[in-house]
Amino acid sequence: MNNIGNILDERILLLDGAMGTMIQSYAPDETTFRGARFANHDINLLGCYDVLNITARDIVKDIHSAYLDAGADIITTNTFNANAISLARYNLQEYTTEINLSAASLARDIADNYTALNPDKPRFVAGSVGPIFIGSTQSVSTDEDYAQLKDAYTQQIRALIIGGVDVLLIETICEPYIAHTAIHAAEKVMKQTHCTIPIMLSVTTTPSGTMVSGETLANFIKSISHANILSVGINCSYGAMEILPHLRTLAQIAPHYISVHPNAGIPDKTGAYPHTTEEMFHIMQTFIQEGLVNIIGGCCGTTPQLTALLSHAIEGATPHLSPNQ
Repeated sequence: MNNIGNILDERILLLDGAMGTMIQSYAPDETTFRGARFANHDINLLGCYDVLNITARDIVKDIHSAYLDAGADIITTNTFNANAISLARYNLQEYTTEINLSAASLARDIADNYTALNPDKPRFVAGSVGPIFIGSTQSVSTDEDYAQLKDAYTQQIRALIIGGVDVLLIETICEPYIAHTAIHAAEKVMKQTHCTIPIMLSVTTTPSGTMVSGETLANFIKSISHANILSVGINCSYGAMEILPHLRTLAQIAPHYISVHPNAGIPDKTGAYPHTTEEMFHIMQTFIQEGLVNIIGGCCGTTPQLTALLSHAIEGATPHLSPNQ
């Protein structure tokens, strides 16, 4: 099996792009989300993208394939909200393990097929683990909240690891406490399953460069120094241009590989993203040219067109060297 860490020493790896907004482009309706499996479900499932891993696997497969065709080295599972707390809004919490296993095995099979076609370009699967909200916020105020949060992360991460992901991508982190809980859950599962895989962390920053909770990037890096982390990065946020100065800061202080996958800006009232593929690519070339990144891709509002442009831009580019390298 190829070691993703060894490859990161040699070249920049290309992460895929948006899943949710790509699914929207297929205009799935309530019938699509329900499929035959949940035809008589008691709650509307429209908008529950994670359930499509069971009910509309062809859509998810098409999206993974489109990113791999465009040159992606890493595809992310369709599991951003596939945890028991989030799925409870749709009364699907009892299907959490099945949804994650289905998502991971689907991505695993596709990635392996592409690797078999070109063994010199191995394809990896990142298990997407998004933020979990207790009520309307990410705040955890009681021991019961903490136990619920850790249990939810543990269940999701166990299914992703059993499903065969190569790396865990804990992304869109708004406050350190959430990252710490997810890391602890991942460490617990790895110990129980006797399976160790790398962990990627990716935070969301405000225009000022802090996390949404107000924590500075420097303090966040210190707070995770105890953990065995493959990479730290920035995703989502306010777009590529707004991320650039904070990515420079992160590259200077983090003793890890650096990742970045920005949104195509903040969507308007209609849900449209303001930044075009060409505008994003123009800025993201700077990430590459300045040697700021080891892993690069897109987040909400991006498409395989951006992936294809980045695929050419990273050819022969020098990957970021962390301060301790």
